Amino acid sequence: MESEEYKYDVALSFLAQDEPLAAQLNDFLQDRLRIFLYSKRQGEIAGTDGEKSFNAVFGKAARLVVVLYRSNWGETPWTRIEATAIRNRAFEHGYDFVKFIPLDEPPSVPKWLPRTQIWVGLKRWGVSGAASVIEARVEELGGEPHEETVTERAARLARSMKFAERRKQFLNSGEGVTAANEEFEILRGELDRLTASIKEAANSISFTLKHAPRQILILGEGPALSINWQYRFANSLDGARLEVSLWRGHPPFPGMMHVFEEPSKLRTERFAFDLLQNEQRCWMSSGSQNRAFTTKELAAFILKYGMDHADAYRNRG
Repeated sequence: MESEEYKYDVALSFLAQDEPLAAQLNDFLQDRLRIFLYSKRQGEIAGTDGEKSFNAVFGKAARLVVVLYRSNWGETPWTRIEATAIRNRAFEHGYDFVKFIPLDEPPSVPKWLPRTQIWVGLKRWGVSGAASVIEARVEELGGEPHEETVTERAARLARSMKFAERRKQFLNSGEGVTAANEEFEILRGELDRLTASIKEAANSISFTLKHAPRQILILGEGPALSINWQYRFANSLDGARLEVSLWRGHPPFPGMMHVFEEPSKLRTERFAFDLLQNEQRCWMSSGSQNRAFTTKELAAFILKYGMDHADAYRNRG
């Protein structure tokens, strides 16, 4: 395929939760390479058969395909199309055109991928290191990245500053607080929906949900779960956080009668409401992973988190 003319130097494949990382890579590279990032190229895809368009991009139109990999990549509708296109292309031309960057801890990749196509340095070298590796691989494949000019670097800085200002204004405004409250109510509804679907699919597993302003309890399997949305101001999200806690015993709840054994908190995960570069609202996990969740993704994460700890909790007695 070396003699072919490529429409893109790099196509990025990723799950929705990793769009912030993909956007950072795009910003590092877009002034030197032609990048396919779906959220930035929607105008090119709009009005076309999405499956055919994505097959074309990942199957032949991109010189290099970079996959930001998590274990469920290839299982969502769009990444399934991208994975199929990659494997079909590899069947004919080998895997030289693809580079996987594992994001899970510990790192994992599909069993069918040759180990030579894996780069595991993101945790150590960061986004700028990943961008350098991608640019070097494009050159190895015959691409010709051009050196970023002073004006292009200034434009990249301007984009970064503009988004930082927009994000700051959003998080310190009534608009941001209202948006966060709306997403918390969506989270409440999604947890109701998912627990009902679990009961229908596996009637031996039953959850009971309790609701109060800014609080949700999930009882029934293993440790209890509390989801608390905490904020102090009507026009700022400064210090606001969503806490997801596992409890031994019934968590504190409005109107609950006195209990003989005080509940004890086992562990807590914290999330901050945030805004991504594509204007998408998200919940950003604290800690080293700094992972972004849509509200629906967070609801699924919360229930899996609770079920993952259920067996260990029961075995402890």
